[in-house]
Amino acid sequence: MSTNLPDFSSVLKVVLDEAYALLKTLDQKALSGLFKDVASEWKSKRLFFWARGRSFLILKAFAMRLMHLGYRVYIVGEVDCPAIGDGDVLVVASGSGSTSSVLLFSEKAKNFGAQVVAFTGKADTPLAKIADVVVSFKSEKAPPSIQLFANGSGTRFEDALFLFFDACILYLIWDRREKAYQEMMLRHANLE
Repeated sequence: MSTNLPDFSSVLKVVLDEAYALLKTLDQKALSGLFKDVASEWKSKRLFFWARGRSFLILKAFAMRLMHLGYRVYIVGEVDCPAIGDGDVLVVASGSGSTSSVLLFSEKAKNFGAQVVAFTGKADTPLAKIADVVVSFKSEKAPPSIQLFANGSGTRFEDALFLFFDACILYLIWDRREKAYQEMMLRHANLE
């Protein structure tokens, strides 16, 4: 290994600082409306999740936590995923906001009467024009990412998205953390 490498904690700090800088670009007013919907309206709706690549893995982790909280969640493309329809919610994520399958499925979901909630890495994208609710991590307002050279352009978005979703779950259960944990454990996988 090169002797010019920094210690690992310095690199970890870069990753966390970049994710935090991107998280600080979120519109807090818009988030309060989203959290209100997630806490109340989403409990009675069917939630469908779609993305591509690492964004999809992160979205699946969020869907799993919502399932642990008692939400009805479906991963698009899985064998147990039913038809989407009127009153359902399609939750999508795309750092670029222009991932072709995400755009296609978002348009189709709207045609079937579903609401589309999109998480993007840019404010003005084709996905933002389709979605009913947009949470935009405004990368143009955050400092340039050093991770671009090592991990690709979407890494900072994906890091921030994962932290955002974990914070979202904690926010939803804040006033009843201990009870919520007990409820979540009842739905946690036991065939391990």
